[in-house]
Amino acid sequence: MQYLVIFGALCSAFFGSFYLIATVQGKVQPNKITWLLWAISPLISFFATITATGLDWAILPVFMSGFMPLLVFITAMFNKGSYWQLKPVDYLCGFIAIIALIIWYITSNPILAIIFSIISDAVAALPTILKAWHYPNSETPIYYMGGIISTITGIIAATANWSFSNVAFTIYLLLLDISLVIIIIYRRKILANKHNVI
Repeated sequence: MQYLVIFGALCSAFFGSFYLIATVQGKVQPNKITWLLWAISPLISFFATITATGLDWAILPVFMSGFMPLLVFITAMFNKGSYWQLKPVDYLCGFIAIIALIIWYITSNPILAIIFSIISDAVAALPTILKAWHYPNSETPIYYMGGIISTITGIIAATANWSFSNVAFTIYLLLLDISLVIIIIYRRKILANKHNVI
């Protein structure tokens, strides 16, 4: 089963490298608040899961879902070509996400940590979801496609040791990745059709 998870993690790194290259080239403009918090939340969930249930292959996709965004965030910080203007809603979502992380720290309960890391990650995702809806060409679906493969392998691996701690964040990530792929592809198609009509 661990080979399946390793395959998923390698897929995440492979697809993530395309997003990193697109960021370096300025073809995508990551929302820095989203990507920073996308790095923090999964890594917290990863360490909280280890605290709750010990190290398990099923949580490797969660680690990768934090590590790759960390690389994207660092790349976007130093590349002016990938600049994206932050708006008040971005800062508000970042603030709410940080509050959720603080609540996790105060509770020091592994299950609550996972719940609040999901809340934090979902709120942090809102700026990128809105950006993908309004400006789908500022994103690329390939990273999220890799996330789908990675999280599915994590869910399959978790069947050997099924628990809320092992699967909650992974299932959330799967739903998020599917949503972003659909939004980006659908909105690109809609905008392309509008231009064709004009």
